[in-house]
Amino acid sequence: PRWHDLTQVSDPLISVVTPSLNHARFLPDTIRSVAEQTFRNFEHIVIDGGSTDETCEILSQYPHLRWISEKENHIVEAYQKGFSMARGKYVIQCCVSDGFLDPKWFQRCVDVLEADNEVSLVWGMPQYMSEDGRLLSTSLPHFFESPPPQRDDFLAFWLATGFLFPEGNYCVRTSIVRDLYPRPGDAAHFVTLSHNGFAHRFMEGGYLPLFLPAVANYGRSHSDQRGKRLIAVEAPAHRIHVRERWRLAMKLVLGRRLTFHAGDQRPTGRRSSTGPRLLFTILRHLVAQSILMRTPPLTLMNKVLRRLGQR
Repeated sequence: PRWHDLTQVSDPLISVVTPSLNHARFLPDTIRSVAEQTFRNFEHIVIDGGSTDETCEILSQYPHLRWISEKENHIVEAYQKGFSMARGKYVIQCCVSDGFLDPKWFQRCVDVLEADNEVSLVWGMPQYMSEDGRLLSTSLPHFFESPPPQRDDFLAFWLATGFLFPEGNYCVRTSIVRDLYPRPGDAAHFVTLSHNGFAHRFMEGGYLPLFLPAVANYGRSHSDQRGKRLIAVEAPAHRIHVRERWRLAMKLVLGRRLTFHAGDQRPTGRRSSTGPRLLFTILRHLVAQSILMRTPPLTLMNKVLRRLGQR
């Protein structure tokens, strides 16, 4: 069989977890993009929610996959099943309609996480893809010229922007994602927007992310996209997450300090800043990441003129 070497992996370093539900038409592309990574010591786990299309028939054609298919009440259940099945030291999530563009992405993540115990999560940039498979614009292209803060300094950036690690490419230590990722029964907004919930717990826990300047994956937009179907539910949950993030920011500005933790969950001995210094840093990131600051003047002027012309 194709990718026979992956059937021989018994002690994987990376576990790729893919939740799936009735998206059989995208499944072969996703499986292929994972299986063609240059780094070979990984496993690919697919948690299917009881699909009624050809998903199971397709999954059965790939002997290197570890997969189950059973009904769930929420996608959080699928992720938790995948994390519990994971044998790897690190976890990467990849939804069934998405995939990887950088064939060396797994290797890049492993190189960082194996060499630096303080880093708990590595992330890169995604690229948009149309439903029919055309690559579109790169998300976050300004990070090529002006990278986001790293490690300890990322906390103030997150407090200011609410930036979410791209869910289709971040690679995180398994012990941490198991501890922090929302579960059924958690607060409703954490379950509804589980990636937001994980990011909040990760940052409040003082864990350190590292950005790699590479276009790692594609995120496919399609008619049955979860974010489109559930916008009426997710929008209120998002507003709660924003309020909780700003509440945490104010507590830190007023004197609370977070202890930073390494990848083994031990304290690094460093703590977050507080007071006017933190407030100034948050405000600086707010201004720097605003659309007005990141849009070239001519482009901004044309947008304004078009908007005025529509009135």
